[in-house]
Amino acid sequence: MSSDARQALLADIGGTNARFALLGDGAPGAALHLPVADHPTVYDAIDAALQALDAEAAPRAAVLAFAGPVDARAATMTNVGWATSVAELRRRFGFSRVRLLNDYAALALGLEDLGPGDTRAIGPAPLVPPGTRPGPLAVLSPGSGLGVGALVPAAPHPLPLVGEGGHATMAAADDAEAELLGLLRRDFRHVSAERLLSGPGLVNLYRALGELRGERVEDGDPAAITRRALQGDDLSRLALDHFCRLLGSFAGNVALSFGARGGVFLGGGILPRFPDFLARSGFRARFEDKGRFRDYLAAIPTLLITRPDAAFLGLAAAARQFD
Repeated sequence: MSSDARQALLADIGGTNARFALLGDGAPGAALHLPVADHPTVYDAIDAALQALDAEAAPRAAVLAFAGPVDARAATMTNVGWATSVAELRRRFGFSRVRLLNDYAALALGLEDLGPGDTRAIGPAPLVPPGTRPGPLAVLSPGSGLGVGALVPAAPHPLPLVGEGGHATMAAADDAEAELLGLLRRDFRHVSAERLLSGPGLVNLYRALGELRGERVEDGDPAAITRRALQGDDLSRLALDHFCRLLGSFAGNVALSFGARGGVFLGGGILPRFPDFLARSGFRARFEDKGRFRDYLAAIPTLLITRPDAAFLGLAAAARQFD
């Protein structure tokens, strides 16, 4: 690792919060959370973070991940209005090394560094020790949307792959799901996975099920639906159960698409709210229910990421890759 990167600024910047930490001796320190709305530009947020983190010396390197389009020179967050360039970061803060990443690339880069205490197994597949996982790793993260990524073995460093898998067409696995999808196509001509497997997707499922059952639906907030489901409300519980089974089907598709024999990881802000429900649901059965490839999928572990701010593991890995 370059001496410039021995202390680096790490950032995971989303639409609501910007999270910052300092890399020291190869490991990220405690994360600082700043509301995006409190800062006019990303540069203002970085300045506030550097002051709050109180680094002994100004970091000479920075690795920043953004929830939005990123290339080697710039990042744009359309909904927030933040635009970032490597040139401006160097000019304002004196960074000698800068790397910009998509947020799911950062999450993927850290998958190999997740330890047993950072995940919870969902299903019976044998766990593989970190660093010895056979083949690619995949990650999908239901939140405000549905992110999909992978980490592919390569030399000298594994490569993160990020696409738009959340917008792939959602398929039905049984007649009940076909009826649900048919109803949703009335409102969304194209029913993507994200239309069902996200916070807004849970609301879509809940309202569609209420319509099919002729029941009056209550508050359409995903957190409220989850809370009522865990408290035993029938319609909310049915919606959450459909959510888990559909997620299992989609996760199995992701595993097959990437050949993710090292494991499929589940991130995002939704699933940690109901880990026990997820573990008891039809998620894992649906994950494996791929006909002739059932045995192939049965050997792949599915792991819920429980570590807070897990993307910082990937940001730290990216900083260690500086020459």
